[in-house]
Amino acid sequence: VAVGALLGLVAETGGRGTIQGFGYALWYAVVTMTSVGYGDYTPVSVGGRLLGAALMLGGVVVLSVFTAAIASALVAQRIKEERGMDTLKLRDHLLLCGWNAYAERVLDALFAAHGGRADVVLVNELPEDVMSEILARHRERGAAYIRGDPAAERVLERANIAQARAAIVLADTARGTPASDDRTTLVTLVLKSVKPDLRLTAEVLELKSETHLRRAGADDVVISGEFRGFLLAAAVVAPGVSQVVRPLLSPSGGELRRLDVPREFVGRSYGELAASLRRRDGFLAIAVVSETPGLTLDDLLGDDPSLVDHFIKEQFSDAGREYLSFESGGTRALVNPPDAYEIGPHDKVVGIPGPA
Repeated sequence: VAVGALLGLVAETGGRGTIQGFGYALWYAVVTMTSVGYGDYTPVSVGGRLLGAALMLGGVVVLSVFTAAIASALVAQRIKEERGMDTLKLRDHLLLCGWNAYAERVLDALFAAHGGRADVVLVNELPEDVMSEILARHRERGAAYIRGDPAAERVLERANIAQARAAIVLADTARGTPASDDRTTLVTLVLKSVKPDLRLTAEVLELKSETHLRRAGADDVVISGEFRGFLLAAAVVAPGVSQVVRPLLSPSGGELRRLDVPREFVGRSYGELAASLRRRDGFLAIAVVSETPGLTLDDLLGDDPSLVDHFIKEQFSDAGREYLSFESGGTRALVNPPDAYEIGPHDKVVGIPGPA
């Protein structure tokens, strides 16, 4: 554009044409190269007209190449997203590491718990055609995909684990091998080493593996098929119990909900809280969950900072740690607490929503 404007100005200066200044020449070059051609400024000299023809042909070529380059970059980015090779920029999202026959039910439950849509990143090694079908069903609900081994740090970095809120580690069968608790423990260790404060829930196949997952840093452990025996026995011994339990554990039924305790009920009794929630919207409270924060260094060190205190804080700061590993926070559930139970500042209430 700039070169065409300068040459056009040189060719037309002093003649009878309308291009008598650089601003006019620049405007003429732009409208000619883009094939708009308003006709308000036209060359009259032979050189100016030859230049105009060159600008027309060159403009078509340049704009075509420019458009193709942009389209190519967009298509390449789309292909990377579809193949799970992109680096995500999500924040406060959930990671679902691994895949098995029940993983899609976990996805449905996550979406249902967040009102139908949530940022959930799937990290696994499923074949591309299988993963494409899964994403087609769930992409509009917020599902994203990162292809790779969830036990590899570089894969977790592409999933932006640093900004993730929580993670679920499934008993993985996506690698074409039988699920193994050792594999789940390895993924848990890697996740916790990359982000120690990540809220992590792991699925195990055998009860004896729960201790190993706890030591690896899992905040909660779900044993696959843990309630299968109870439901089968209840269907025979106590008919009706299984029909009550199953809807509570299903996202499509009257599933359990967790509510924040209203501030005015902190320090008051559980009986008062349960009665108020029942009157307000029919919510039936059945349990209290306490989430206690970890013990921080400030809780242990003295009020008057000394050189030793300062040194200890520096060491933990350099290591990127805020809590002591053996004093991290925990979750405690109290089912059907007595009416006199005093509601604490970190308590939540779990129950069954009232009729819509």
